[in-house]
Amino acid sequence: MGIGQTGLKAALGVVVAIGGFGTIGVQPAVAATSAGCAAANAGTFDLSIPVGNPLQFGGSVSQTFAAGDVITATTTGTPTGTQAFLSQGMSSISIVNASFADVTGSGTIPSAGTFTLTRTLSANVANGGTLTFTCTPGPMVGGGGSSSADDQADTATNATTTAVIVENRVVDSILDGVITTNPEPQGPPEISPQERAALEAERTRLNNEREELKKEIDTLQDERDELAYDLEIAKENYEKESDPDTRDDIAGATEGSGWLTLLSPINIGEATPYNLERLITRLEAEMKKLDKKLDEKLPSKLQRLSEIDARNREIRDRLGEKDPDADQPAYNPDLDLDDLGSGDGESILFVGSDPFARALMRYRGFRLDVADTGEGFSDSVKPLSFSRTLSSTIVGWVRAVYTDYEQDDASRQEGDNILVALGAHKDINDDLRIGLFATTTWGDVSSPVNSLDIDTTGYSLGAYGRYKWGEIDVNASTRIGLTDNDIAVSGTTGSYDTRLASATLGISGQEQLADNVWMRPAVSVTGTWVNREDYVNSAGTNIGGNTTWSGNVTAGPTIGTSLTPPSGFKRLEPALGLQATYTFSDQDTQAGTVATSEDDYLSLSISPQLSMEFENGASLDLFGSYFGIGADLDGWSAGGTLSIPLN
Repeated sequence: MGIGQTGLKAALGVVVAIGGFGTIGVQPAVAATSAGCAAANAGTFDLSIPVGNPLQFGGSVSQTFAAGDVITATTTGTPTGTQAFLSQGMSSISIVNASFADVTGSGTIPSAGTFTLTRTLSANVANGGTLTFTCTPGPMVGGGGSSSADDQADTATNATTTAVIVENRVVDSILDGVITTNPEPQGPPEISPQERAALEAERTRLNNEREELKKEIDTLQDERDELAYDLEIAKENYEKESDPDTRDDIAGATEGSGWLTLLSPINIGEATPYNLERLITRLEAEMKKLDKKLDEKLPSKLQRLSEIDARNREIRDRLGEKDPDADQPAYNPDLDLDDLGSGDGESILFVGSDPFARALMRYRGFRLDVADTGEGFSDSVKPLSFSRTLSSTIVGWVRAVYTDYEQDDASRQEGDNILVALGAHKDINDDLRIGLFATTTWGDVSSPVNSLDIDTTGYSLGAYGRYKWGEIDVNASTRIGLTDNDIAVSGTTGSYDTRLASATLGISGQEQLADNVWMRPAVSVTGTWVNREDYVNSAGTNIGGNTTWSGNVTAGPTIGTSLTPPSGFKRLEPALGLQATYTFSDQDTQAGTVATSEDDYLSLSISPQLSMEFENGASLDLFGSYFGIGADLDGWSAGGTLSIPLN
């Protein structure tokens, strides 16, 4: 068990340099050593057992130490067992633990306070030895105010810069999913021959039913058209027959023609005003009955037609067939009625009219003139097409992400962060998308090295955009932010603000690897400016501010598959992102006793994700990520984005 204690001492020697910044603001400058250091150097903690004495000495003693004090334990004489450790509450610091060995071990006091030193020494007849303790005071005790201020400033800069690097990564991952167009599969998932045969048989049955419905609707329409024509002719001739100047001409022109008999099922004998009036009354009664019949039967038939067409579109999409109406021209109000045709999928203009005319327009595809309805066109009237799905041009979204990270270097800092982002974007056209967003964060950074604890609350505002350049998406985003930080370090407290400005530029593409497998390669560059203001700590010491630059270059693919969505979903796509990131910053400008974090390093990350789109147009994206593989700064995050069409 004694192997490696010398190496541990060497490693902890690095930590010694971090331990005691800020103590000048807490302890008087005349206090060269703490009470615990003085007791250790006076030999009050030492134990000794001569050879030939099978004994065990042990016990505990409490002393007050200063932050950064280094306690060193040394054994000689190869005793059978040696152990020493410091404890405070539930935490403990091992100094030495060995058997039958001459070893030396060290432990560093992380913060000023009272610690309990527990030590044990065992011997037998053949082995005895001595356990001695020494103490090196922490570097900040009696060292002067300027060094303490520098170290506290470096600690704040280190923690702030690292937190911003992590926050930038979260924001970039959010915008990466929001800026770019959702991956669209180029073909349907593979289907079995049995499923294909069943779908084709279902489509045949639906088409047969559709033809029957069309015949029934056409019959009803023809019947009404004929009746309306008869009524119009009867009214015109009633007006002429009632006029003495035209009555004889009408009689002569119609004598023996038999048109009155053909005009009505009633044999009226001759075209007299009385007989024509009876005919008009009969035709109007029949028209009223027919309209009632249409009101009862037509809506259900049109509804069934709509259901059949919707199901046929689903079958067509599943079979991977092209929409036959995709190339239909857009509606042109200047065209003649005959130019519009009467096929399905025609553009239709919705105007005010009676229920029968509106229903028939939706189905047959012809327009109704303003003069026919007595109503003008509204500014809200728009041409629509049943041959494509209309999508919203404005989308609002919200995303929440939790991140946990740590630095496996001498600073031993660890933190967590909750970030909530809100945004919305508008597609100006097929190529250009512009959006705005806002974020709010709550975070915490801590370290046992110098009792560091920073609580943060931050806000930022930003904009983003996308331009489709051929097969490539060019993406850009920028944001400015302000963070309020409450810091406690080495027994002192204070607060300061941090300002940041960040910009990202990236490109991405879309590659269809198979019918239901796609890949989206992407590369981006981010640059960030961070300014930390100075502050005065609780000991009255001014802690200087700092400005740092940081950034990263990220590249890698996201590979996903398009699954057959269940009922209620339009899209279901699991995916896996793989990225390599080179991070750079100027943290190496720090000085003093604070060990700096890595300022330039390469790391890897892996991000599983699941994207879902619902029938109502909303989408939900869930993701997880483990980042910092191969670097001192590593962590994980999890979150989701909900996007909702706003129009």
